[in-house]
Amino acid sequence: MLDDLLHIFYPRTYTLGNGKQVKEKFNPAPYIVIAVVLISLYFMNICKVDWHKFSKNIANFFTMLDQMFPPRWEFWRELKKPMIDTMAMSLLGTAFGSILALPTSFYVSNNFHFNKTYLGLHRGIIAIFRTIPTLVIAKLLSTTLGVGTLAGTLAITIFTYTIAVKMMYEQIETIDMKPYEAMESTGANRMQSIIYSAFPQVRGYFWSTVLYCFETNVRSAAILGYVGAGGIGVQINTQLNWRKYENAGMIVLVLVITVVVIESISREIRKKLVQG
Repeated sequence: MLDDLLHIFYPRTYTLGNGKQVKEKFNPAPYIVIAVVLISLYFMNICKVDWHKFSKNIANFFTMLDQMFPPRWEFWRELKKPMIDTMAMSLLGTAFGSILALPTSFYVSNNFHFNKTYLGLHRGIIAIFRTIPTLVIAKLLSTTLGVGTLAGTLAITIFTYTIAVKMMYEQIETIDMKPYEAMESTGANRMQSIIYSAFPQVRGYFWSTVLYCFETNVRSAAILGYVGAGGIGVQINTQLNWRKYENAGMIVLVLVITVVVIESISREIRKKLVQG
């Protein structure tokens, strides 16, 4: 058994019938697993993870879940307006961000030899904003613009813009440039060449990106109410603070159904795009 354990870390050497020795290929997996475990333990120590406290209080979580279901069905009437606000924020934010991202993604791609300084600067700004969570952006906007769905819509617009631009320009840089060059050689200007030769190659990917952002934004919009950005997140925060867990259960059920429906519709639309 000890030999088998050592074999995990040290490759064996076999002697063939002709006397030639063959050594097994080195397998780094055990060392990677050990490294991951040690790093995890190190960071758990930094974060002061208290397993005793966790094991003692984890039962409270399941008690809360038990109180959430069955949900209070009558609470649905109070969820209609915030749920509509959540969907509106997601839809408008996705639409505005995608519309702004489409022309920008062509401008910051390397294919078309636009201004290199602007390209690098814009990519850097996008990278910075992409690292900021939507919740933080919504908090900053709600502080300056006031509590309401406007802050949430703008936060989702910024998030969609940064994600869509990155995904699109990376895809644009893989397209076949020969149709674009052929159009330019016939006298078409750069804009016409992009619209009629480059964009058709990424049109399906663009709509797929829009759908992906919309699915993500619905989930994000559900918690923006925690920072005053409107939507159903306000109700989640309120019901949990009031310990109205049966109402919170109704909110969770509505969100799950909404997300499942949206993902199902998106999946069907993606199939149409691929087939088309």
